[in-house]
Amino acid sequence: CIWWMTIWLQKGEMLLKPHSRVQVFEGAEDNLPDRDALCAAQAIQQLAEGLTADDLLLVLISGGGSALLPAPIPPVTLEEKQTLTKLLAARGATIQELNTIRKALSQLKGGGLAQAAYPAQVVSLILSDVVGDPVEVIASGPTVASAHNVQDCLHILNRYGLRAALPRSVKTVLAQADSDPHGPYSCGHVLNVIIGSNALALAEAQQQAEVLGYRAVVLSAAMQGWDAPAAHRADRYQCHGHPPLVPEASVMA
Repeated sequence: CIWWMTIWLQKGEMLLKPHSRVQVFEGAEDNLPDRDALCAAQAIQQLAEGLTADDLLLVLISGGGSALLPAPIPPVTLEEKQTLTKLLAARGATIQELNTIRKALSQLKGGGLAQAAYPAQVVSLILSDVVGDPVEVIASGPTVASAHNVQDCLHILNRYGLRAALPRSVKTVLAQADSDPHGPYSCGHVLNVIIGSNALALAEAQQQAEVLGYRAVVLSAAMQGWDAPAAHRADRYQCHGHPPLVPEASVMA
């Protein structure tokens, strides 16, 4: 009983005080965009569009932001965008490919949030969940101008055999983007800062291990996929040109 009471008190300290100016929106159950997340995205867009050159917009971004900030470009509906994303994922599309399509169909991704906030200054503090920390990919880059164009999207859709099955609304949005006379916009009023990532965590783990007297080796900060069985790790390590591991004297991060 004491343990549960302690947890309740700790959570209670995190609850908003009465009359707080902070608003909390919940959505994207199971990491999928939904109506609650759409309402949150609309509120965020409205706030950003009301800012002036005297304002500073502080944005906290982490993995999962793509699902938490859905704002399809009309006439694309949330359901159509969900369906297309699921089809791409089911056919093996990478996170980079998924986010390229998401950005092309979104009002806020691919720098859309930064554009909505202009002329206010924007500072984004980013927790990366993507290998290599490409800021334009993390949460589909709401404060980073997209470097992709319509042809990139069509190439992805062709690769997975989905171009012919696109809803009319998606074709309309892609056609409008392709004929936009203004072209891509810049985000010169934005500062994007990575404050947490796999590479930063590995470096800190290595440093702490060395403080404890271990010889720590970071094998890679770019490995993706399922973990290999322990019996194969030493072989894989030697294949990369390293000497055999000595478990008693080494710590792998």
